[in-house]
Amino acid sequence: MAFSTAFKTTFDKTTKLLGSLKFAVFTISSLSVLIAIGTFVEAEYNSEVAMKWVYKTPWMFAVMGLLAVNLTAVMVDRWPWKRKHISFVMAHIGILVLLWGSVLTMKYGLDGTMAFDIGRGNRYVRLPETEVTVWSSFDGDRYSKVFEKEVDFFLHRPTSVEPVRLPILEGEIKISDYQPFALPSKVVEAAKDPRAGAALRFQIQNSRVNVNEWMVQKRQGEMAHHNFGPAQFHLGPAPKASQGANELYVEPLAKGLRYTVLYKDAKRAPLSGLIQEGQVIRTGWMDLEFRVLRYLPQANERWEFKSLPRPTPLTTSAVKLEFKGQNYWVALDDVIKVFTETGVYIVAYSHRRIDMGFDMKLTDFQMGLYPGTNRAASYQSVVEVPGLAGSHVISMNEPLKHKGLTFYQASFQNGEDGKPTTSVLSVNYDPGRPLKYLGSLILTLGIVLLFYDRRKAASAAARKMNAKV
Repeated sequence: MAFSTAFKTTFDKTTKLLGSLKFAVFTISSLSVLIAIGTFVEAEYNSEVAMKWVYKTPWMFAVMGLLAVNLTAVMVDRWPWKRKHISFVMAHIGILVLLWGSVLTMKYGLDGTMAFDIGRGNRYVRLPETEVTVWSSFDGDRYSKVFEKEVDFFLHRPTSVEPVRLPILEGEIKISDYQPFALPSKVVEAAKDPRAGAALRFQIQNSRVNVNEWMVQKRQGEMAHHNFGPAQFHLGPAPKASQGANELYVEPLAKGLRYTVLYKDAKRAPLSGLIQEGQVIRTGWMDLEFRVLRYLPQANERWEFKSLPRPTPLTTSAVKLEFKGQNYWVALDDVIKVFTETGVYIVAYSHRRIDMGFDMKLTDFQMGLYPGTNRAASYQSVVEVPGLAGSHVISMNEPLKHKGLTFYQASFQNGEDGKPTTSVLSVNYDPGRPLKYLGSLILTLGIVLLFYDRRKAASAAARKMNAKV
């Protein structure tokens, strides 16, 4: 009996403390400080950094837990509840249900993107999380995955002392550095490996255009391309006949280069010959001239990165690889090849992708413009999905729901001719949404009932005052 009395006394004191106004003020003040810090971080950096540094930290989870404890203790302290407590209890239960729904969404939900070109399909959703993957090949054609690991280098940065090790047959590849906000610039340099492809730097010029670009073959004999919109440029052998487009092919030979100019008009005779560095080809398209600036029979393409303190629209994250005394930098969503005496390895640092389990094909992309401008006023995707009859429109205000996933129109990308070529959808799965709706409903009903009870009490007090008069 004495033990139960002491326990009840301790329980009552603890409940009163956790349900007190002072504890509530402390909890809400802490939450306000964290939200303010998160807002500042998001303004200085971006939402991804704010999520990692503030919103998804143990501090935020701890404060939200204290809020749930405070709400529960307040209700327990009022037990047994009376009629006047109903609105108060409903409001607190509504907030707790909302919090629980948010936890389910954070732990089991999905929030990613998918992009596809017009006329093409996709079944993979890109997630914010990142991973490192390694493929190997010993014949140059068939690749097999030998390593895969989810990573968060932003929070767990690799160093030369504690690198991330990627085991392969010929030893290991080390990830020894990470740059969260790196400004990339492409570098093409001569290579000694006979398996490396050729590289060609060229200039396209007329009275309105002046463009310098590289075309780099990923491996020897593999075609490289550059899409210039009204014309296409290729590093590799030319076809025997026109493909119905304005195209220029530059084919590496044992000594020198052979060029072939093909025309959209198949009746027009092609132009061909030999060319060297510094020489010019008059293509016959829109007065365009093609000049060979540099040719490398074997070349490697790599990126150089300049670290910045803040993100910009041009920055990306990048990691440094070490293998057999050589250093390589690879950007997010890019790959790099490392060669050994017996084969080749491809290392990818990329966003995670998950398979939706079904294909979605973009059949058309429609865009409305503001009158007299080229600015998009509205845009929407027309898609086909197996199992759903006909075509379906996904617009900014009209999402598509299928197999538990919700697809929203997020953005689009233009091609080199300035016209939309790629649609970007936001893909969402929110298992906590029913609880969020239920919690909002309970909270709303509690607030309505609270105002009703107060108005009823005020009316009763007024009638009592009038009766005394």
